[in-house]
Amino acid sequence: MRVNVTGLRNKLHWTFSLEDGDGIYSENVTMTASKFFTMLPKGVTIDQVHPDHLALITLLVCHPFVNSSLTIPWKVSRRFSESCRLITKYDVLLLDEFVEPYNPTENSRPALAFSGGADSTASLLVMPKNTLSVFMDRPLKKFASIYNKSAAYATIKHAMESGYDVQTLECDVEYMRKPLGFPTDLVPSIPILSLAASHDIDSIAFGTVMESAYRIGHEKSRDYKTSSHYRFWGRMFEAAGIPLYLPVAGVSEVGTSIIVSNSTFSDYTRSCIRGKWPNSCGNCWKCFRKNLIDARLNDKIIDDVYLEAGLKIPEVKKKIDSFPVSHENVLAWALKNASGKIVDVVMNRLEGSTRDLEFLKCYYQPSIDLLPKKYREVTKANLEKYLPRMDSKHFNSITEHTMTEWLSSDEAIQAKLVFDKFMNALS
Repeated sequence: MRVNVTGLRNKLHWTFSLEDGDGIYSENVTMTASKFFTMLPKGVTIDQVHPDHLALITLLVCHPFVNSSLTIPWKVSRRFSESCRLITKYDVLLLDEFVEPYNPTENSRPALAFSGGADSTASLLVMPKNTLSVFMDRPLKKFASIYNKSAAYATIKHAMESGYDVQTLECDVEYMRKPLGFPTDLVPSIPILSLAASHDIDSIAFGTVMESAYRIGHEKSRDYKTSSHYRFWGRMFEAAGIPLYLPVAGVSEVGTSIIVSNSTFSDYTRSCIRGKWPNSCGNCWKCFRKNLIDARLNDKIIDDVYLEAGLKIPEVKKKIDSFPVSHENVLAWALKNASGKIVDVVMNRLEGSTRDLEFLKCYYQPSIDLLPKKYREVTKANLEKYLPRMDSKHFNSITEHTMTEWLSSDEAIQAKLVFDKFMNALS
C-alpha cells in the first residue's frame, strides 16, 4: 500500500493506492474507499503539520488493511522511523533522510478527542482546564449512517459556554471501510494530530474507560499497561512527541456517570449517538446500558416492566445473547438492588451477580501511571473530587480477573438455557 497526502488551503486530502492482498482485515471488514479528507483550523495549512503526525494518521487509517508493506513517501524524524521499524505485521518503507522530531514547548497543553458522550465529558472534567477539546465532525451521507450529532453539539455548546476551548473539525474517514466505522479505535485523534504542531499540543487524551482499557466485564481482564494495544499505539504516539493521555482508564462506566452527574454537564450530556437532542433514541445497546446505570444512581425503580421493554430492543437482544455479555459488570452492578422474575433471570446469567461490584464507584489508582507525568497530579486531584480511591484488595479484579471457570460451570450453563428460553418466549 502507498499513501499520498496533499493540502489545499485548510484541508488535507489523503489517497491510498492498494497492492495485492491489501484492504482486507477480515471476511466482514474491508477497506472499500481510497480517499478521505480532514479539515484544519482556519489559517492552518499542511506546511504547519509535522511530518510524523501525517505518518501517524496514515497508520491509524490503514494499519488493519496493509498486507506486506506500506510506503510513506515523505521525510519523518529518525525517532518516528525507528519506532516504525518495530512494526512486525508489515514493512514501513520510509525515506533515508530525516526531519527534526516534534517537541512541544514548555507552554504546551493537552488535547482531548472529544465525542460529547459521558466518558469523554468525564475525561474533560478531570483534565486541566486549558485542555483543547477537538470534536471530529463526521459528515453524514444520506442512507449511509443513522448517527445524529445534535447531542454532541449540545454538549460542545455547554462546554464552550463554561469556558472550555473546543474546536470542531470535519473528517470523513469512517467511510474508508465497510461496514461504516473507524479503521482503528484511536482514529478520532486525526484532527488533533493535524493541528498538534500549530497549537503546541503535548499529549492526546481519549475517553477510554476501564471496561475498554482493562477489559473488566469481559471474559478475561488484562493489565492495560502491558497489553499489545498500549505497547503498539502508546509507542507510536510517544514517537510522534504526543503521548497518550487516558484520564479515565481507571474509571468504570459507573464512575464516569457519577462524574458527569455531579457536574454542570449533567443536563447536557448524552452517550446516545442516534437520538435527536434532547432525547436519546431509547432503542440501542448504549441507551439500555447507560439508562440502567443512571436509574440505579438516582434510586429509580428497575422492575420487570422496565427490563422487559429493554430486552425487546433488537440491538439489546443481540448483545445480551453473548456469553459472557459485554460490559456485564456494569449490568450486574446496575441490577443489584432490582427485583422481579425477569431481573432474576438476567442476573443469574451474569458472573458479576456473584461478586460485590461496589468498587466500580471508585477509581483504580495504578491507572495514573498511564498519564503523562506533567498531568498526573492535576488529574488525580480532579478524579478525587468525584470518586474515592479503590481499595487495593480489588486491584486483582481489574488486571487478573477471569470468568472462564464460571462460564463453564453447570450453574452458568443452566442460567443461560433458562435465559434463552425466556428470550424466545419474549420474542
